[in-house]
Amino acid sequence: MKPVLKITVSVFLFFLFPFSFLLFAQANRGVIRLKVRYKSEQGIKDLPRERFFLIKGSLEQNGSLTEKIKQTEVMSRDCFYRAKGASGGFVKWLKDNDCESPYCRDIEDKYLSGAEAVPEFSTAFDQATRELKDREVARRWLTNYLTPELRFGFYEQKQKAMQALITDAEAATKTPVMSIMTDRKGTGYLTGIPPGTYTISNLLGSETEGANVLWICEREVKATDLSVAMKRPFTLSNENDPNAKCEIVKRPLPICIK
Repeated sequence: MKPVLKITVSVFLFFLFPFSFLLFAQANRGVIRLKVRYKSEQGIKDLPRERFFLIKGSLEQNGSLTEKIKQTEVMSRDCFYRAKGASGGFVKWLKDNDCESPYCRDIEDKYLSGAEAVPEFSTAFDQATRELKDREVARRWLTNYLTPELRFGFYEQKQKAMQALITDAEAATKTPVMSIMTDRKGTGYLTGIPPGTYTISNLLGSETEGANVLWICEREVKATDLSVAMKRPFTLSNENDPNAKCEIVKRPLPICIK
C-alpha cells in the first residue's frame, strides 16, 4: 500500500470509529415522550410550561424521597402575589394567561390603560417611559420596573424548594437528575437515558383549575429511538390510570384573602 493511501485510510478510520461509537452509545439509550393533561369542568386540557424530573430508581427505592416530595408544599400563585400586595388585576392577568410571573409573555397595550389596565403595569410603564423616552421600548421593558417580589419572587420560592429535593435525590442515587419542561401542548422529551427504572415527578404540585396536582410515577426505560417514543407517549393525567404506576396527590387550591 502506498504511503498516501495508508494515510487516507488512517484518517478515514480515525473519524469513522468515534462516529460509530457515538451511534452505538445513542442506540443504547432510551427516550421518554411525556404527555401531561388534566380533566377540568371544561374537558381535557394539556398542562403547559410545567417542569418534570427524572430520578434514578423505582418508587420503592426512592421511598423516603417520595415521602419528602409529598410533604413539600409552597404557597400557591394567587396567595403568594396577594400576600405581596398585588392588585386583583395583576392576579387576574397571571391567571388568564396561565403565567407564574409577568415575564411569561408580552404585556399588551390594553393592560396599560383603559378598562383592562393593571395598576402595576401602568405604574411601571409610566416610569419606564420617563426614563427610556420611547413608548414601545418602555412597554417591552416595563417588567424591570416592577418590584422584585412581583418580578421573580414566586419563581424563586419554587426554585428553592425544588433544588432542595433535587439535591436530596442526587445524594441518594449518586446520579444527576434530568428535567424537561412541557411545551404549550403539555409535551416534553427526555432523551439519552440509560436503560433502567426511574421515578418521574413534577416535585411540586402543578396548579390546574381548582386543584394542585402532584405526580410521582415509575417508568421503566429501555433502549429505543425517538420514532418509537413518538408512538408510545407516557401520558400523565389527574385521574388514576391502571396502565401507569403513579401516585397522584390532589389538593384543592386555597382561597386567598388579601
